[in-house]
Amino acid sequence: MAERARRPPLSGDLAQRVVDLIAPTISHNINVMDEHGTIIACLDPDRRGTLHRGAQKVIARRRGVLVTAPEPGTADRPGANEPLMVDGELRGVVGVTGDPHEVAPLARVVALTVQLLIAQEHEQDAATRRHTEARDLIAALGSGTARPGDARARLSAAGLAPPWSLALWAAPAPRPDGSAAPPDLAETAVARINADAGLRAAVLHGALWLVGSGAAPAPHAPGLPVEGRHTATAPTDDVTVLLAHAEEARALCRYAGLIPDTAGGPPWSRTIAVAVAHLPPRSLDRLAGLALELNGAQRSTVAAVASTTSMQAAADSVYVHRNTLLQRVARIRSVTGLDIRRADHLTTLQMALYACDAVGGSHTTLARRAGKTGRITVEPHP
Repeated sequence: MAERARRPPLSGDLAQRVVDLIAPTISHNINVMDEHGTIIACLDPDRRGTLHRGAQKVIARRRGVLVTAPEPGTADRPGANEPLMVDGELRGVVGVTGDPHEVAPLARVVALTVQLLIAQEHEQDAATRRHTEARDLIAALGSGTARPGDARARLSAAGLAPPWSLALWAAPAPRPDGSAAPPDLAETAVARINADAGLRAAVLHGALWLVGSGAAPAPHAPGLPVEGRHTATAPTDDVTVLLAHAEEARALCRYAGLIPDTAGGPPWSRTIAVAVAHLPPRSLDRLAGLALELNGAQRSTVAAVASTTSMQAAADSVYVHRNTLLQRVARIRSVTGLDIRRADHLTTLQMALYACDAVGGSHTTLARRAGKTGRITVEPHP
């Protein structure tokens, strides 16, 4: 059987912080000694680094020791000393100075308190390490420069076995009534997620990222942001596909409006959203200006035609008569110059709607640009 990995020595800085926290409450000097009996923390700086004979006896006997008459030539003082157990291991000794018989009960309580505080600090340090490792992993996946072999090694080191999935949460869309959205839960979610062996999370580029083994958590899973924008990929065994998903997610973070709202909405195309996210700013503005010419009914008509297989099915999906839908189609052509019964024109208007979501439909500059100058011409097929 393999031996248990040896833990690093007890930190003197950590032990001193604990001593400084406890000592004022008990009106006694407290010493913390390492596993060799050397004083690493106390209120008297001159004693730090000196050998404590009483502590050595505690380590040898693995039980408490009272020092009633210190040995000549030592720095020991009368008091009680107790073993310091951390995670079931003897990591050092805690001593309380004073009349040995009077402080013995106190020493046991102090030793337990020191033990709990050190264990808590270790857990916080471990959580910080997990957070840093998760952030580095996700940043590498979305960097666009990661090689598949390196990405697979990073995922394996994080304990994430294939298939992998990627999820993204962005800030909620502004509420129609202008009221404030609830506090952002992203940072809280990160701590909870990173405690899970099969998930890693970080807040990057203004969004909450989550990569994990198997299917991604549902948008409204406990501990995750309830309101906001969310997208997730299907699990994949191909690390190159995961890298592509991560690069796409980074592009989507440029414009949170491109990510679908958890409250629902029209069918969403990841392909179109990513394509729009990569457009140059002027092209994005031009497309968005085109969509600003459409009213709500016309926008829903474009979405319906794009997500169904016939005009009748599109009419049924928006609960209107087919003739009413065709009238809307004609009006859209009159306003924009594009006939959504043509695949290329329909794709252009779809992208325009996504662009409008990206920059915000109430953008005053775009509103001024909307009109004839905002039209996009698609050449007819020869």
